[in-house]
Amino acid sequence: MVTKEKNWRMIDLSYGSPSMNLALEESLARTATQIEFLPIVRFWVDPKAVVVGRYQETSAEVDIVKCSQHGVEVARRFTGGGAVFHDEGTLNFTVITKRSEPLSSLKFHERSLRLVQESLRRFGINPSVRDINSLVVNGRKLCGAAASLGRNFAFWHCSILVSTDTRLLETVLAPSKVTLVTQFVRSRWRPVATIAEALSKPVTIGDVKSRLITCVESLLEVRLEASRLSAREEEYSRKLFAEKYSSQDWNLKGNRQQWNGKERVE
Repeated sequence: MVTKEKNWRMIDLSYGSPSMNLALEESLARTATQIEFLPIVRFWVDPKAVVVGRYQETSAEVDIVKCSQHGVEVARRFTGGGAVFHDEGTLNFTVITKRSEPLSSLKFHERSLRLVQESLRRFGINPSVRDINSLVVNGRKLCGAAASLGRNFAFWHCSILVSTDTRLLETVLAPSKVTLVTQFVRSRWRPVATIAEALSKPVTIGDVKSRLITCVESLLEVRLEASRLSAREEEYSRKLFAEKYSSQDWNLKGNRQQWNGKERVE
């Protein structure tokens, strides 16, 4: 992840709606075309939710009935990859830069995942990379990531299981364990673990966040400066939420065809 900017924006902002959080993710990526854009690190937390990848069939990944019973929202992100579970014990970490160099998906995942890997090592955990976009310890998944490489932006985000309710995770994502015939992208089911479980002691979102901040600044040789949303970022995120992310058609069906060609900021 090569950037010439030494000052990066740090946006520590979470909404009470998973769909609104995902709308902001896409807004931050697509407004990265602005001339005055600075690279961004975002930290955010969702209430209970299953977030499916852009090209997934929801019914093949999620137990909709159990989600309803447990008050778990089903939402869809604009990046690919598999289904993940979020709750207040899951830290979501996003990195957005301009795409200023030829960059493969593999190399982009490696560079970004290294930030999380190093932060976990500072806890005394030594995770390994699996399938280019996951971190595992003792065969159990601690972190999963997804990315989008646009013409002008490079966007990467991940979910880190800090003290996530893994029992509820396995309940609502149970269909992922079953092999189904589908034309859509399937999640790779793997047993999960939290950082708290790996360390056998309580760990907070703040603990992980502070180590990530240190790793970003030291490994990338940048300075993170707390930042608010610009008017353009906030306006476009609300537009995306109203027209796309609040729609059950998008969240449950994907509605990929309808959104072709409508995702670029004018």
